[in-house]
Amino acid sequence: MSETLPADSRAARFMTWFALVFSLTTAAVYLLLILGQGGAAPSDVVTVAFVASYLVVQAALLAASLLRRWSAVMRVSLRAGAAGGLLVLGILAIFSIGLPLLVAGAMATGATVRGMRRPILAASSIWAVAAAALAVVVLVTGFEVTERLIVCPAHGSSGGGGTGLVSGPYYYECVNGRLTFHSGSCSSTSIDSNGNVTHPGC
Repeated sequence: MSETLPADSRAARFMTWFALVFSLTTAAVYLLLILGQGGAAPSDVVTVAFVASYLVVQAALLAASLLRRWSAVMRVSLRAGAAGGLLVLGILAIFSIGLPLLVAGAMATGATVRGMRRPILAASSIWAVAAAALAVVVLVTGFEVTERLIVCPAHGSSGGGGTGLVSGPYYYECVNGRLTFHSGSCSSTSIDSNGNVTHPGC
């Protein structure tokens, strides 16, 4: 990690700035869209906060990589981590905010590659791949955890379900603030005469 390289090229810095601005802008637009829809559903509150925070963190990695105090290996690693996270999130969110994230991820990737074209140790590539993999692991873990952190209303009954990226399908019900989870899929949800959520046939 002590090996250093000449300062970034102008193109690498431009692509990094571009990805940084796109990440922050997309996070802001994402939150505005959610607010414009009346806020996130109880099952999505924590996930929305996680996605917005994740985008801010990716932007912070890109901003840190612009500091001249870091070694070239560190700059490449920071950009690779941001690139990996943005690209994977862009694919997962392709039907909503995915396209600008793919653009930002591509720019971050371009900045990473430009930094690696110069003569650096083979270990630099390993650090870059490790950083990108770590960013993806954090993203997938975040989705797995936050999808199950559902905020149930204090009164009334509701239910729903989803599919974890790794753990598979699940469904849940909220009854007067109490959350109950079940593994597997269930497409039939109803409310009985007592106002309780039921899953007939599941």
